[in-house]
Amino acid sequence: MKIKPLSEEVINKIAAGEVVERPASVLKELIENSLDASATSLEVYIEKAGKRLICVVDNGEGIEKEDILNAVKRHYTSKIRTEEDLYSILSYGFRGEALSSISAVSKLTITSRTKNDIYGNQVVVEGGNLISLSQVGCPVGTKVEVKDLFYNVPARQKFLKSENTENLHNVWVFINYALSNPEKHFKLVIDSKETFNLYPSSLKERVSQIYGKKYLEDLKFIEYENYLGKVYGFVSLGNVKTRKSHIFINKRPVKNALISSVMKKKIGDNFFILFFELPPYFIDVNVHPSKQEVKFRKENVVVDLIESALKENLNQFKTFVVSYQELRQNTAQYQTKNGKFEILGQIEDTFIVAYSESHVYFIDQHVANERVMYEILLNQLKENKKIPSQRLLSPFKLHLSPSQVYTLNEMKETIERIGFVVENKEDQYFLTAIPYNLETSKAVEVFYEVLESYPDTSNEKLASSLSCRMSITAGDRLTLEKAKQLIQEWIKTENPNVCPHGRPIYYKVSLDEIKKAVGRK
Repeated sequence: MKIKPLSEEVINKIAAGEVVERPASVLKELIENSLDASATSLEVYIEKAGKRLICVVDNGEGIEKEDILNAVKRHYTSKIRTEEDLYSILSYGFRGEALSSISAVSKLTITSRTKNDIYGNQVVVEGGNLISLSQVGCPVGTKVEVKDLFYNVPARQKFLKSENTENLHNVWVFINYALSNPEKHFKLVIDSKETFNLYPSSLKERVSQIYGKKYLEDLKFIEYENYLGKVYGFVSLGNVKTRKSHIFINKRPVKNALISSVMKKKIGDNFFILFFELPPYFIDVNVHPSKQEVKFRKENVVVDLIESALKENLNQFKTFVVSYQELRQNTAQYQTKNGKFEILGQIEDTFIVAYSESHVYFIDQHVANERVMYEILLNQLKENKKIPSQRLLSPFKLHLSPSQVYTLNEMKETIERIGFVVENKEDQYFLTAIPYNLETSKAVEVFYEVLESYPDTSNEKLASSLSCRMSITAGDRLTLEKAKQLIQEWIKTENPNVCPHGRPIYYKVSLDEIKKAVGRK
């Protein structure tokens, strides 16, 4: 087979494949272009998860007539000029690939006007081919419309996920840039419904606008600076663990294994938002076409920044991380052979004391009951049974951020499946029913926890959230019969050694150890 050059059309589609993976990739590039154009207001419109339309309207500097055609040509850019510029990148974009790649696999329209022009200009490109260039009336700034994404690459369309999944990626991109630019106005409209309308604010206010005041209460602000750089942001104090965390390098949202690994070791799975300010020459963003990954020239400097920030700001906050498997291995030896216990009593209304096979057991009543409830609930969910509800005499008003409202709409069936009923009255949300055998205050905690865990709606996650709040707690006094019933149910569970979160359920000491301790042979 002879070696032949690829056509320009094929070359462009291959290049587009590296930059445009899904609708969220397009949104990312368009938002970055607006920010690089010094826009202070960005409005985003999405239809059919971006498959039909992705539109970004800004009030930035605009594009001059002689440049608007160049904007859709590959490797044309206003950001850099020489190779040396790659080592001091201050803008989001720099390759000159985005609009060219997008236009190759969509129907692209750019409408723009600078403050020095009376009229604006509009260019239309479909599948990489110029359709028209015309003069139009428009405000100062730029409007970019991307329609029918992948219309000419059917194979790429087939690889896209459901609209719900693609919209989650779109919202994540929007949130990232809204967080890193709190001084700017960001608006997001999905299928004609306003999802976010975030006015200029402080970083703290922007976090509250996106995630809600309740979420912010659990976050601790940290800050540290030395001669090499600065790190600041928010770290969860322990209650927020499931949501994806945010990492920003010089305002650029990135993925970085080093930072994620260090934070995992220091604070476990707790949520965090971290901003790093580092000299441009210190980082390399030219690692991947998406510009979402970065490399550091001296990784130890970044590690030192993180460790110093946590040490200075979170001295009282220490996390002990142990894997579930480790706990299972360490406690497996404590299982009894026949499961027969003699209940001796209760200590501090927290521990049930029992005797079995020459051993005294101190059983944490909360985690033992949690294990029982977890397995009951898990079996119900696996059998597609709905958790029974109890109707509230007085509806409980929920305070939801735009992000939480969007998530609630996405997971309505899941919420109802575990016993919650939420009603919307004039854009105000109320809990009207909650899972059975659950106090209202605890039900509200579960509700918010499940919202924050989305898209993790596994049966295990749902059962874990519910079982913890449904169980008896430390401080609950138990009758002898109640204690016996709990122990009987607990020893029948599939894993009586640890609770769903990995905590040991009991501690035991042998009769021989007790005799030895008191000098009795």
